[in-house]
Amino acid sequence: MLDMKRAGGAMEPMTSRKELSLLIHPLVTVKEIRHSVQSSSKTPPGLKEVDLFPHDNPPAELATPPISPATLGEPTRPDGNALASAEGKTMSRCPVTREFQQARAHHSVLASTGCSKDFCQAGRAVHTDEPRIGENRAIETVEKEAEGFLRELLREGFFETDEVFTNRLTDVLAEIRGGARGGTIRESRRHGTVAGNWLQTSAELEFGIRRSWRNARKCIMRSHCEELKLCDLRNVTSSAEMANELVQRMGEAFNGGNVLPTVFVFPPRKIDSRGPMIWNHQLLEFAGYEMEDGSVLGDPISTALTKAIIELGWEPPSPRGKWDLLPLVVMADNDVPAMVEIPPPLCKLVHIRHPRYNDQFAKLDLNWVAFPALTRLGFDIGGVQYTAAPFAGWFMDAEIGVRDLADTFRYNALPDVANALGLLEGEIGSGTESLEDLPEYERLSILSRAQTELTYAVYWSYQQAKVSMSDSLTASMKWCRYDDDFRAKNGFRLPADPYWLAPPQGSIVPVWHKGGAPCYQPKPMISKHVQDPVKAWERERPDWSIATKSLQIVSNIPSPRPPFKARSSSMEGVSFAWDKQHKREVIDTLGQLRARPPSNVLNEHASNPRVPGCPCPMSVSVYFCSAGTFAEKIAAKLLIRLRDLAKSISNVSVCTSISPLDQLKASVLTADHLVLVIVSSTGQGEVPTNGVQFIKASNEESGDGTGIPDTSFRYAIYGNGDSRYSATYNGAAVTVERGFRRFGGLAIAGGLFHGDSAIYSTALQAVSPWWEKLQPTIQDLATDSPKLKRAHSDEVHGTAESRGFRAEAKSRLQVRSQQLLGDFQSARVVHISPPLREDYQGSYRVTLDIQDKTYEDLACVQVLPLNSPAKVRRALRALGVNGSERVSLDMLDTSNPSYSSLLTSYIDLEAPFQTLDWFNDLAPTSTAALDQVKLKTLSSLDALEYLNTSDSLPGAVALLNTIILALPALHPRTYSIASSLFYPSTSRTATPCTNNHLDVLVKALPSGRFSRTFLSSPLPSTLRYKLLPSSATSLLTIAPTTPLIIIATGAGFAPVRSLLQRRLANPHHHDSAIALFLGLRPFDVPLVSDVLNEAAAAGLLSSLSIVGSNEEKVRVQDRFEEEAVRERVRELVEGGGWVFVCTGLKAARGVRGAFEGVLGEEGMKRMGERWVEEIF
Repeated sequence: MLDMKRAGGAMEPMTSRKELSLLIHPLVTVKEIRHSVQSSSKTPPGLKEVDLFPHDNPPAELATPPISPATLGEPTRPDGNALASAEGKTMSRCPVTREFQQARAHHSVLASTGCSKDFCQAGRAVHTDEPRIGENRAIETVEKEAEGFLRELLREGFFETDEVFTNRLTDVLAEIRGGARGGTIRESRRHGTVAGNWLQTSAELEFGIRRSWRNARKCIMRSHCEELKLCDLRNVTSSAEMANELVQRMGEAFNGGNVLPTVFVFPPRKIDSRGPMIWNHQLLEFAGYEMEDGSVLGDPISTALTKAIIELGWEPPSPRGKWDLLPLVVMADNDVPAMVEIPPPLCKLVHIRHPRYNDQFAKLDLNWVAFPALTRLGFDIGGVQYTAAPFAGWFMDAEIGVRDLADTFRYNALPDVANALGLLEGEIGSGTESLEDLPEYERLSILSRAQTELTYAVYWSYQQAKVSMSDSLTASMKWCRYDDDFRAKNGFRLPADPYWLAPPQGSIVPVWHKGGAPCYQPKPMISKHVQDPVKAWERERPDWSIATKSLQIVSNIPSPRPPFKARSSSMEGVSFAWDKQHKREVIDTLGQLRARPPSNVLNEHASNPRVPGCPCPMSVSVYFCSAGTFAEKIAAKLLIRLRDLAKSISNVSVCTSISPLDQLKASVLTADHLVLVIVSSTGQGEVPTNGVQFIKASNEESGDGTGIPDTSFRYAIYGNGDSRYSATYNGAAVTVERGFRRFGGLAIAGGLFHGDSAIYSTALQAVSPWWEKLQPTIQDLATDSPKLKRAHSDEVHGTAESRGFRAEAKSRLQVRSQQLLGDFQSARVVHISPPLREDYQGSYRVTLDIQDKTYEDLACVQVLPLNSPAKVRRALRALGVNGSERVSLDMLDTSNPSYSSLLTSYIDLEAPFQTLDWFNDLAPTSTAALDQVKLKTLSSLDALEYLNTSDSLPGAVALLNTIILALPALHPRTYSIASSLFYPSTSRTATPCTNNHLDVLVKALPSGRFSRTFLSSPLPSTLRYKLLPSSATSLLTIAPTTPLIIIATGAGFAPVRSLLQRRLANPHHHDSAIALFLGLRPFDVPLVSDVLNEAAAAGLLSSLSIVGSNEEKVRVQDRFEEEAVRERVRELVEGGGWVFVCTGLKAARGVRGAFEGVLGEEGMKRMGERWVEEIF
């Protein structure tokens, strides 16, 4: 066999297997280190000393096909240079053969894919000899895999020096041999030396699970592998602890629907043991009950598991249903199974609905779990076998719509969908009784249409539930991009199994056309277990005395323990070295931007959009940073517009293609270059993987403002965020923008444009408003506009800190500008009840005149309480500016607000300055008489007048704008709508108006910006508003006769009022059955008495209970401790009743706890979508 070893950048043949270097790094081999291992560790008693490679041929799993000299041709490296051997020979000219040769040279261990020259298994879902975990392995196998894994870490910069790597390898091999002993090796079925385990650090393990995901040839979502999080639970050794930890920490991974891909790693298996195991295939798995007639209620794929769990002691809910979730059953090594019910927060199902066929899908009663968590897969990392390592992620739409719900051996929903949508109308008639009687081509057409609508409904439903999901087309495009980028960098593609990667939509999706993808399997990898956990327990059960150690049914779940921390003296500081190494490599490319003209690049494979020697005074390049495809689409649209613009401007050079941000060249960051970047966030506002390298480089920059402005490059960023996730909105774009500032870049067109995917649903819609700002700015830059020069000199005025907060403040103002121009509408406050009083502590009913606009009952509304004209005039006088003059904020004149507009709609004149970083930029003679402490306590309006009185406000435009940007932003307030458009408004009779009215309930706060300050203005007063969706609107879809239990406190009565008005306006709804439980303060009763009296008289209320303020601290949820109330609740719920809770967070938790006491955990699970919460 001829093996290859890298030496001095070439490939040279090796004739001896014992001299094998397991990876392309020639530092040290197993043979070279064996003597130091043997000298430092004694051979265990009874262990025969063996050669690491006693035969010329390695184990079958480790063997690689020979590379014959006859096949050597002319290969190329990723950089395009020839790859030659030490003897001058080159690898194969055939691109396919060359790709496999490069992949083989890159990976030290390639596991079998089961294919041979005579038998190909590409068409099999599961290959016959796929590697498994849970078996004894020969010591030479484990040592080879351990060394290969550590060398991969070395190649990725994990070890700071070669000496650190050598020491670590020495320790690992000693640990493997120290734990070895004689035993049966499963693969050969012979007695031999079985390897021991070695303890991996958490950092090594995290790298291992991420690399395993990248190597998973059956997974299309691998572009997210660097986002994978590790939950290290290797210190959990009992079954009960496993169950407790898993259900607790799985909720953290679900993250309220914004799923964080996470692997939960339990201890690895030991020699001759099965290791910890989990019975369930998925954490969230539906039961399948075999019925007497042979049919299955629930998921047919789970019938065997359901039967086994019932035999273990589980009592299914009564009555049984097709959406019952199985409990979680786990087995620690050398322990009996433990069983735990899935906690309610994880039990909530996504109800499959369709925006165009809502009623039809509602009758189908289709549901699915919120997220997948594979629990029977494990990880094979460096020879260590992790047999229990559940993997939580998110679904792709086709997994549910095409497989889980549609497969004939699963829920077989397609015939019902076709029938519900009327696809069979006109087809069933003479000679046909059912879908099965139709010709095959007709059946295919009908079922395909049903499948398309079902898959669409699945994705739409998950979007409405705000649960992470990927659609097939996006997943395919992301994978193709990720694979192409990997090939461009490494010269070969990632492993791929077309059987699994190609979605069912066929040639519509790009990955369909990549049928020639290489199918190989590197390690580390994700693997199945050699044993079935249920059968393993059946074999072990006779060895246990159930009388002395009963099965553990876990109910009370304690708080999770701290994560596992691996201790290894030889590895101290390695995690730091890993980060340091990565940063060092990146900084070598960008760290000397200011010291000398840069020549290195962030990524040597990036394409330079600037033609060397080009006489054009300005070049423009476009980059994207995204885990998905939307940012890339926006970048492509932008590039088209730039090319069209360049046709009319002779001195502008535009890049030929778009590139990921990590391919940004340092050489383009010069004064005549403009960088445009589109950035999407991933996870919790994090930077996607194709921008991480840029961020690491920028973090090494001091950001102290030492850059030379007149030689700095220019940039603009489009943030592709979703304002519905306010906590992480455009978090990655903000981080990238800071990185450009650290490198001395100058922002144009406002710097960061906050796009909102909640508003812009297509790339064309997204790019258009940004282009309106960019186009004239680029034209000004190309023509060397004096206006633009002045804007940039304003931008760099003052300290680095003040430049930083100015840039971020401008970003916030830009968001507000887009909101005001988009969703926010004008309204007037026309009525307040009761009349405002200074000492009033209750709530007000505030009526807004929204003219001819409409709204959905039970929805929410955001109000922006504008500053009054009188206060705006005071601020203008203090600033000494004309209200109609536009503020110079380095934006376009068409977007820069006027001073009057800025002070009315953008600035909160009642709040203090958000920063005083600008204070030191004032003239010393001005600051001498000022009291900074006083400035911090004054409202911004009073502070401006204080500065004006002291003659301290500057006349320079740049510094004046700096102070304006430090003013606090005006924030909207969100309220539930307390009225219905179908109900005649009583406020209309008080005001001569036929416009639509909208009511909100506003709690009076002592210094409330809206409830006190704004509402005290003379009526009618103007504000801006924006309508928002609410989970409560689902109550509008239920029949009026459906029993409804409502619990509300305080201002939470608002949506209840809206619902009652809606039903009062429709005589057909007067046979409602509403049981109403209210918690109110005495002064709030008048606000609700009118509609309650009318609802009671109309027969809408079956019962009414009001709990007022009391010294005994009795709360509204305490009513459910009364037996009569409990019986009534059970009766209503068992009759299909819904529950609506509209309270504060603490009260909502109390109500849920009270209902769990009434209905039990199973009863709460069965509530599903019938439990609706609106938390304020």
